[in-house]
Amino acid sequence: MDELTEVRELYGRPDDDPFAKTRVQARMRAATRRRLPWQAGVAGLATAAAVAAAVFVPGLTTSAPALSPSAGISTTTLSGHSILLAAATRAEAAPEGAYWHVKRLYTMRWAKPYGKEGDTYQLESSNIAEEWISKEGRAWSGSRKLATRPLDVEAWRRDGSPTEWKVEEGGFFTSPGEGKLVSRKGEQKFQLGGEQLTLEEIRALPADSEALKNRTLEAIRADGIAEDYVDENLPRALASLLYELPTSPEVRGAAYRALAALPSVRVEGDTTDPRGRPGVAITFPIQHGQPTQGKLIIDRDTSMVLASLVTGMPGKGDRTEVVLESGWTDSEPVAPSAE
Repeated sequence: MDELTEVRELYGRPDDDPFAKTRVQARMRAATRRRLPWQAGVAGLATAAAVAAAVFVPGLTTSAPALSPSAGISTTTLSGHSILLAAATRAEAAPEGAYWHVKRLYTMRWAKPYGKEGDTYQLESSNIAEEWISKEGRAWSGSRKLATRPLDVEAWRRDGSPTEWKVEEGGFFTSPGEGKLVSRKGEQKFQLGGEQLTLEEIRALPADSEALKNRTLEAIRADGIAEDYVDENLPRALASLLYELPTSPEVRGAAYRALAALPSVRVEGDTTDPRGRPGVAITFPIQHGQPTQGKLIIDRDTSMVLASLVTGMPGKGDRTEVVLESGWTDSEPVAPSAE
């Protein structure tokens, strides 16, 4: 892929390259069960005590600080499996609101060198993307380019401290752009595997973990990909239900439980996201036959996904998507003003 194409992808709505094969429209079979997110009860709290009984999974045990008493969990050590089950309980208890809102920070480190020959440096560019959708289906998108920064400041200074770098039909700038907010027209669609779901179809997703897994596999197969590639797409598709799609708290809880049951998903332990926020790392392999790996960093206290990373893409840099906000809110849509 040439650099111009990457710029367009980054500053439009970037898609992770390993999953591009699953991003096509397909027909969806109408689900028989419909549960409105704002009508869903706070299910699963009665099972919180059971979550405290750690289910040991070899290789996944990790030490954890004491969890919130309000969640009904008092143990100080949880297995990786139980960490995901605890996240499921918290997800089910998340508050509702008038809008589903996701605010993400995308960062890309560009392989192309800039500057004078023999004294070059690479650039890191970032942008904010926000989405809102109301319970009635109205939708808005917000965007803002952030300041581009050189990774080698001294080399940049020797290059004359340029404030912009031109590429075809655009460029990089050391000052941030203006925030934009646009209203999206027509019926909104949401990508799950190889299908594009309407808001009503999102509401109809099952809140049982096994049923949700099977429904997600069905969505992945809708793209017509080879059966050997289906399972490797499952963790990423389930992850999209945690923070990208306007799902109910019950469905997000079911997605965590489905992830906990997958043998390819590993809880690696405590870490921090690219902004220094503490969380727990969850990893899984993606892209058949390649060293590409997906990673989620989740907040122990809220179950919110803090970051999604893709590493090991052959011939490409690592992809980082930081989730600044995700969930139901009563705040009105506004243009992004800052990180």
